Amino acid sequence: MRWLILLFVSFQLATSYGQNTDSTACSQIKTGEFYVINKGDTCFISRTADRQTEKCNGSDSEYELIVIWLSEKKYILRDVHYNPSTNPRVMRKDVVMTIMNKTLDWHVVNVKIKGQKNRLMTVYCNK
Repeated sequence: MRWLILLFVSFQLATSYGQNTDSTACSQIKTGEFYVINKGDTCFISRTADRQTEKCNGSDSEYELIVIWLSEKKYILRDVHYNPSTNPRVMRKDVVMTIMNKTLDWHVVNVKIKGQKNRLMTVYCNK
């Protein structure tokens, strides 16, 4: 549950300003190393085909999420501890990410969480 709060705060505070990276670093968005810049904090993202790990400089916690790709530009982030037999309501907390724009250095995603206003977030590619 704490990861949802951190994720929500991170998305709300995300800005579209950041540093440029090597132009070859963002050729693949389904896997790799990324980061988002928030007011006063940077959160690092490591993504494999089916898992995503997030760690922010301002926090000692690290969050692991399941990545479910729906299409080339749309994916779901789900709590790694999700178990539909013990807590079917947790699925309602899924975060739907839709890639709106992609460049060699960053991509913009629309972040959709049920019951919350959609947000845009810029995700930068790490070298």
